[in-house]
Amino acid sequence: MTHRLNLVLLALALLLGGPFYWLLIDNHHAPAPAHRIDIAALRQLAASQAGAAPSGVEVECAGFRRVPGNLMVAGSGIKRKLVCYMAFRLPVPGGKPVMIESGITAADASTGGAERFNANNQARIEAELDLAGLILVTHEHADHLGALAAHGGPALMDKTLLNPAQLPPSPFAARLEWKAGQVPPARLPGNRLVVVAPGVVVIPAPGSHTPGAQMIFVRTGDGREFLFVGDISSFAQNWQEQRGRSRLVQLFFAPENRAEVFGWLAAIRDLKALVPALVVVPGHDFEWLLDPKNNGGMVIGFAHRGS
Repeated sequence: MTHRLNLVLLALALLLGGPFYWLLIDNHHAPAPAHRIDIAALRQLAASQAGAAPSGVEVECAGFRRVPGNLMVAGSGIKRKLVCYMAFRLPVPGGKPVMIESGITAADASTGGAERFNANNQARIEAELDLAGLILVTHEHADHLGALAAHGGPALMDKTLLNPAQLPPSPFAARLEWKAGQVPPARLPGNRLVVVAPGVVVIPAPGSHTPGAQMIFVRTGDGREFLFVGDISSFAQNWQEQRGRSRLVQLFFAPENRAEVFGWLAAIRDLKALVPALVVVPGHDFEWLLDPKNNGGMVIGFAHRGS
């Protein structure tokens, strides 16, 4: 009886262990494209527009959920990671701030299983969207673009720069609740570097995490440099250890091009090795940004609200 039970348990372990490993732990991928991020080109473009560059970066967290680490960083273990819904404000001396990302709506936070939604913080984010001179997002998922789409209004959309794949009928953008059907035109090409403001350059990464994925390079007036990578690297551990999301997430919850993502993770790693002072800003790793050793002087919380 014991021998038979052991055989049954062994068979179950083999039957379940393979899929578990492949879906949650295995980090292999098809050959990744050889992407490169040219820091000289970024700096040249960042300096090409006259006017004041951003003076810094502030971050606000609109809510969070916790998930097993293996989901977001394959093979990182079962210890839960805090996934924060963030937005970033870049003050501009003598001008209106630049906003990156838009937090999340209460409805999307609930649908996404948020452990906590901070309505006050989200209200602050939306107030700053109204005051901004320029609005950008890294991609078209609900926890990056959804609150902006829902907040809406012609004035808001006039200063929002999106690429074609961040807009309907692109599949993820088409699922968003655009206020009163107010969808802005595509103002970014989505296929080449574009300087959008003094010190701010958009780096397209189409067809990677989403069809409209892009990164945003920021060089402040005092020379600090930030790279907002969105969910190409949701956590610092993704690019630091070259670990993508689990296949379980990639295949069933947030479909993405695995090889393309790994190509950009390698490009981020190589750029950081070349420019050690560069702050790589992950898409959801608020706890990592709380550490002053990591955040390059980023301010936690919108410190100058309404300016």
